[in-house]
Amino acid sequence: MLFKVSKVLGVFALGFLLFLVLPTNSKAESNDEGSTPIYLSDEQKDSLKNLGFSEEEIDSMTEEEYEAFANIDGELTGESTEFFQVTEQEDGQVDIIPVTEEQATQGLFHDKVMRATKTEKTSWMSLTLTSSKLSNGNTLLKNSFKWLKNPNVGLKDVLAITHSTSAVKVSGTDKFVYKYTDGTGTHTKGAISSTPSQAGWAKKFDLKAIGTNASPTNHNGYLSYQVKKGNKNDINANAYGHYTHVTIGLTGTITISTGQISVGGNIKKSNANVPMITFKY
Repeated sequence: MLFKVSKVLGVFALGFLLFLVLPTNSKAESNDEGSTPIYLSDEQKDSLKNLGFSEEEIDSMTEEEYEAFANIDGELTGESTEFFQVTEQEDGQVDIIPVTEEQATQGLFHDKVMRATKTEKTSWMSLTLTSSKLSNGNTLLKNSFKWLKNPNVGLKDVLAITHSTSAVKVSGTDKFVYKYTDGTGTHTKGAISSTPSQAGWAKKFDLKAIGTNASPTNHNGYLSYQVKKGNKNDINANAYGHYTHVTIGLTGTITISTGQISVGGNIKKSNANVPMITFKY
């Protein structure tokens, strides 16, 4: 399912490297379990949509996932989606080009009827950033990714959200989920490290390249957490969605600042538009 494109845009860097090391302030969350969707009523589904969940995310939601949001009431206040063409050249350079939903759809169709050339490999993905005003006064930020066509390289990727430093993260509210499907069904994995900072949160995870009985497909996931204003005079703040796809380069560390994630080391990277929203406290 393709997402609706918002007119609100931001700018960020997608970094590419062989191994990505993140400073971590919490224990690893990685797991790999079969996923059994929970039955949800129409009322429960509507509540989740107000928290930024798509119909596809809701349809594959497990009981454990739902429990993390079951007692949260909110109203969707912002949404921005960007589509990307991800092209890997023979020399390892990866080009990230922002495209429209129509271009992504046409590209996917073309890839199905035409074989990839010998000089490049192309994938397609989308990022959707949302904000929801919660009944407890906080704001829920959520960044979702979906590979519309399987990536050519699967190593260690990073999903992140950055925001104005006036927004203060609420401890214990972060939730990360990564899912993929292989020959035995749909699987759910957690992050292998977590990096919070004053300006955002990043989660590193293993992007599966090998599945059981079939190659992994339908790679998707999300990061969400609550924020609140740090000063009573604050009115609004900006939030940005980020995704780092790992291919080649030197080991580096993540530095998080508002609207930007920088990866240390001599790496190849490409600039592209990313989702950005402004939310009110």
